[in-house]
Order: sequence, then C-alpha cells, then structure tokens
Amino acid sequence: GMAAPAALQRSVVSPAGRHTASLIFLHGSGDTGQGARAWIKQILNQDMAFQHIKVIYPTAPARPYTPMKGAFSTVWFDRYKISNDCPEHIESIDSMCHGLTELIDDEVRDGIAKNRILIG
Repeated sequence: GMAAPAALQRSVVSPAGRHTASLIFLHGSGDTGQGARAWIKQILNQDMAFQHIKVIYPTAPARPYTPMKGAFSTVWFDRYKISNDCPEHIESIDSMCHGLTELIDDEVRDGIAKNRILIG
C-alpha cells in the first residue's frame, strides 16, 4: 500500500473560548500556511480569530510543479499547464484530498462535528 504521508504542517489560531468549529484556510500556489495567515493579519490588522472557531492554515507539501518546469513548489495539486481547457491532474488532487481528510479527522477526534468544519 501507499506509505502514509506526513501530517500537513499547520499554523493555528486557537479559539478564545470553547472550540466548537474549525476553519481550514488553504493558501495559494507557492505560499505557506504561515504566509496566508500573515496576509490575513495584514488585511485585518490582527489575526482572524474567533471565540469558538479554531482557524487552521495548513501548508501544502512541496511537490514538483509542471508549470514551473518541475521545480518544487508548495501547491495543493499539480497542473499539466495553466489553462481552463486541460484535464485535471487527478493523482495529485487525490493526494491533496488524503492530506486534508487527515486534517479533518484530527478535528473530528477533537470532538468537532463534520458540519462544523469549513474549508476555505
């Protein structure tokens, strides 16, 4: 079988009060969880923080990225090219889904209902 991928690195803003929901906020291509968190912080002049919601900024694992001639980049999935009319790179999308499923499962283990977990 496939070796289990290492858990995604993540930057976390804990809720001030009781944790009853989680927001998983995905960064753009080539960025990191910390980078996305810093960008939000710059816009809001503070962390995006809530009384009951844990905010999780995971970092995509570095992978060879075809549009960058195979250079490694922190992207959620590969693309054959940057275009609307080419097929999706299914294998890397599957890999992304496995990593995010593990992250969601961690929140469920913490007692958060699946309908209280959001991916943005």
